[in-house]
Amino acid sequence: MSHAMVTIAAPIATDAIEDALVLIRRLGNPASQTAATALDRLDGDAGVHFVSLHALAPTDPTRSHGHLVMEFSADGAPNAAIDRIADRIGAALLPIFALARDWRGGSLGPYLKTHEVKIGHGWGGQAGLAFAGTPGMSVNRIRREAALGRHVAGLVGAQNGGVAALDRLEAIRAQLRADPDWTWALETPPSPLRQPSGSGLGLVAPIAASFIKTYLWPLALLFLVALGFGVVGAVKALMAIGAADALPVSKTWLAIQAAWAGLLWLLGAVLAFTLPVLAALGGLYLSLRRKEATDWLDERGPDRMVLRRILETENHHAHNHMVSVTQLKPGLTRAFTIRLAFWLVAQLARLNFKPGHLGEIGTIHFARWVTLPGTRDLVFFSNFGGSWESYLEDFITKAHNGLTAVWSNTRGFPYTENLFQKGATDGERFKRYARRSMVSTPFWYSAYPTLTTANIRTNASIRRGLGVSMTDEEARDWLTLFGSAARPAQKLESDQIQSLVFGGLGFMPHGELLLIDFDSHAPSVRGWLKDARPLIAFDDGRRLKREAVLTLALGPGALAKAGLPADAIETFPPAYLDGMTGPGRARILGDTPDDPDASWWWPTEGVHDVALLVYGVDQQSTETLSDQVRTLTEGYGHSVSRRIPLHPIPKERSKRIEPFGFVDGTSQPVIRGTYRGLRNADPIHLVEPGEFILGYPDNRGGIPPGPALGALDDPENCLPICGGAGDFGSNIVEAPREIGRNGSFLVIRQLEQNHDAFWSYCEQESDRLSSRLGEPYEITPEFIAAKLVGRWPDGSSLVRNPYRAFSQAGDLERNLTRRPQTGPAEDAGIMGAPAADAGAATPVSPTTEHRKSAGNPEDNDFLYGTEDPEGLRCPFGAHIRRANPRDSLDPGVQDQIDISNRHRILRVGRTYVAQEGEKDGLMFMCLNGDIERQFEFVQQTWLSSDRFHGLSRERDPLAGDKAGCPDGFTVPTRDGPVRLSPMSRFVTSRGGGYFFLPGKRLLEFLSD
Repeated sequence: MSHAMVTIAAPIATDAIEDALVLIRRLGNPASQTAATALDRLDGDAGVHFVSLHALAPTDPTRSHGHLVMEFSADGAPNAAIDRIADRIGAALLPIFALARDWRGGSLGPYLKTHEVKIGHGWGGQAGLAFAGTPGMSVNRIRREAALGRHVAGLVGAQNGGVAALDRLEAIRAQLRADPDWTWALETPPSPLRQPSGSGLGLVAPIAASFIKTYLWPLALLFLVALGFGVVGAVKALMAIGAADALPVSKTWLAIQAAWAGLLWLLGAVLAFTLPVLAALGGLYLSLRRKEATDWLDERGPDRMVLRRILETENHHAHNHMVSVTQLKPGLTRAFTIRLAFWLVAQLARLNFKPGHLGEIGTIHFARWVTLPGTRDLVFFSNFGGSWESYLEDFITKAHNGLTAVWSNTRGFPYTENLFQKGATDGERFKRYARRSMVSTPFWYSAYPTLTTANIRTNASIRRGLGVSMTDEEARDWLTLFGSAARPAQKLESDQIQSLVFGGLGFMPHGELLLIDFDSHAPSVRGWLKDARPLIAFDDGRRLKREAVLTLALGPGALAKAGLPADAIETFPPAYLDGMTGPGRARILGDTPDDPDASWWWPTEGVHDVALLVYGVDQQSTETLSDQVRTLTEGYGHSVSRRIPLHPIPKERSKRIEPFGFVDGTSQPVIRGTYRGLRNADPIHLVEPGEFILGYPDNRGGIPPGPALGALDDPENCLPICGGAGDFGSNIVEAPREIGRNGSFLVIRQLEQNHDAFWSYCEQESDRLSSRLGEPYEITPEFIAAKLVGRWPDGSSLVRNPYRAFSQAGDLERNLTRRPQTGPAEDAGIMGAPAADAGAATPVSPTTEHRKSAGNPEDNDFLYGTEDPEGLRCPFGAHIRRANPRDSLDPGVQDQIDISNRHRILRVGRTYVAQEGEKDGLMFMCLNGDIERQFEFVQQTWLSSDRFHGLSRERDPLAGDKAGCPDGFTVPTRDGPVRLSPMSRFVTSRGGGYFFLPGKRLLEFLSD
């Protein structure tokens, strides 16, 4: 339904204004019972939303009259709305308007119609602008939906717990269907108003067309005339070509002349249009800037008696009314810029703002600016939700440019630049200006005094949700309308995310990795998944109360064997589908499967169907759950292909070291919205959830596309809807389903580490270079190891501790032959595989002394480029500087930190227990949202590259699986570069694969 936003302005002698105010105040603010009852009556669905009536004195004291101004917002056409007002409260209005200077008696309705102020922002009419915050919604609809909202809220509150969202909604529908008073709520609801939206270049064309249509049409006529002359000239030239046989010139030459003449006429037409426009706009801008430089600023506060009368009428309802009277600045420049400001606000509201919003402000019911006829008085009326202070603060913060563009054309407004800059951003001066310009409202009526615009929109969504919701996701969003709010895109659905994503579950120190292969019988796979599902840990692990839990990761084959359609599986990323041993992946990862010394212990083709992590608080609980899983697997005819025990994680963080003897596990990215992310994480480590969890915004602000399933393959509407539930404006049951939501990709690599070879190399090089550097350097095996890794064995960084370890005190007893038998921290990375800074954070060293020493746990919030731009402390080729360069590649530049953070990985690995003939090592595991952009990028571009950071023929000394660093390693110093000898491979990949960590709803879908 359309809205009539009518403003009536009638002249009244200044000495009659007080008499008029006496009569107006009898109508009341809030409206008297008599006036409210009369205005509450409806014509079908149509009614009156708001009415206010004022007797305004002139802003120019030399004028002998002010104005009676009545503004109202109603349903339907303006004339019908005026007749409705006259019919409802005409008897009370008649003696008031009889005081007008031009009252000649007769009926009130015709008089009001002749005094309606037509506002606009073109060359004609009164400058002004009208805005509706609930467009298209009638009074009757707003009231009925409010009653429906209250009734349904009571029904929802009476429901029992433990019921699925869609079942709750169906129960509500059944109750409404059984009650004749509420069956209308299940009829097809009105659709939400949808407006064109755009940004940037997409707005240029429609705004330019509107500007020409509104302001430049006189010049457009000149353009058409000039263009007409060009067409006539071209026609004459063509006629001459037709008679060319009688002329001593060729037709080709005449055609050239005709084309040239037409081009000149067209150019002339364009210049005739553009030059005056450019000249006028340039002159206008210069004039505006001169005037802005000399504008008067009124810093006076409001009149206290006027403010007292205003406060007496405020805050009686859920919304308020304000009227502000200001005086436009004189001159043609301001006469145009005020219209230009109104036009621009109108265009942006039409093309870019959400329906019913000015910018981000959605609290306005109805508002308008009106220039009173024959004056420079600009009156602003607004019916808004909440308090006056909150309303003004919203404008100052969210819509100050538009507000400044309008009110900067009035006298006394705070200092402004370029029409819309500064001004309202000077918050306190602006609020003082606004309060001083206000007058009290003697009569104000509201059709729904208890409702804000937010209430109205919520009630409309409740009704629409009742009519169109068909999926559990839509039903969950619908339930949030009752005292909650729809989940923001970045808000984690923690109960749908496996616990491993929130941390490595280090409080469950014992563990095993089970690698399972399914047979091809889909029902048995689904049965296995259904029985295993209750054992899987979801949500933040700190909330778990079980002795042992599972983490489930699926290979592509498992998805197919569980019955997921092939076209849906093809929507998964190629890297996941190809696998770690797929075509070309060995070169990306630096693997050497043909090298007999690097033989894989895992399958060299394909990947296991399931990687199952069994973690427990003690060994007995872990083994019990592991045995339960093996029994379950064999019972369904499947097989546990490999069982790999993992070292227990020591309780003391200082003892959580990896097999080379380095403390590991603190340098990690922190996911915004998790427990750690809410505890003052350093911004250089804070990343958006979409970097690791599918279905959420990433560091670029968008939600990357994920795996999807056709709607027909989800007939029970179990899976999330791609794009979310929306505003209930349309049925989305046929939209594709998000398979990947709340899932993550898990990379597993079993990495064997040669502890003895590593430390023998470090001892050999320390002996060889013992006299190469003087004080304060001390060339020890620990020094060499620290340069290779980027941290000291005790975990302290070289960036902050360039000469000795943080925890080092006195001579240290070396114990390089002792092999550590402990695992890494709960969020541990590795020293021999890609990691987002696989150094450590809680310092200890491989020596006995260092294992007893606690280092600096905060030694991680540093920037390489800012603190060590030359690599003199931490070499460019050091493992942790390669794995997470931070700002190293462009020192001190935030963009470089952002780029580095796009390639972070979340490490959740543990050390494995070596079997006979094997060496200890790490079961490297990491989570990422994009295997290629994160894990593979780090491995290929930073770790394995022999040209990283301008180096030449150097690879990562630990994770460079291509036979180590055959050309040595550079250690920059003030005394020139120190070149370490070529080194062999210290870390060898023995197996691995790419897996998908599914969210809870996908698991339910696959198993049920």
